[in-house]
Amino acid sequence: MKQIYARYLWLTLSFNILFFVSCEGGEHPVPNVPVNIVINTDLPLYQPLKATGGTAYVEGGSRGIVVYNNFDNIVALDRHGTFNSSDPNVQVIVNPENQFELIDTISGSKYSILSGVVLEGPAEFPLRGYNTTWDGFLNISIFN
Repeated sequence: MKQIYARYLWLTLSFNILFFVSCEGGEHPVPNVPVNIVINTDLPLYQPLKATGGTAYVEGGSRGIVVYNNFDNIVALDRHGTFNSSDPNVQVIVNPENQFELIDTISGSKYSILSGVVLEGPAEFPLRGYNTTWDGFLNISIFN
């Protein structure tokens, strides 16, 4: 019986060591800046957010924020691309060929507009996301 417990203990320790050693760590390349924004969707600039699939660019975050209406679930992602993030010109835009993607104008990395995960390209980190609330009618809050 002791032999079985010893095997499980050894197997568990080996797995944990392998897991922690193999994980590539690293700090997210986009700075975590305070965000607390309320946008009024009645303003002409933000009216596209009233419809599913609507997007808008908002000042804030590290290099701006892209906001997307995904069936009344509002997604807010920082526009600061994660590949070569120290370049002051790195910024993502909605891909004109595919509205479900964001594209880094410098590296060509592509990200999902739904979650910010990397879909293609040299980027390894996802875009920084922000929390959102929507009253379903007028105001969208973006915060971290």
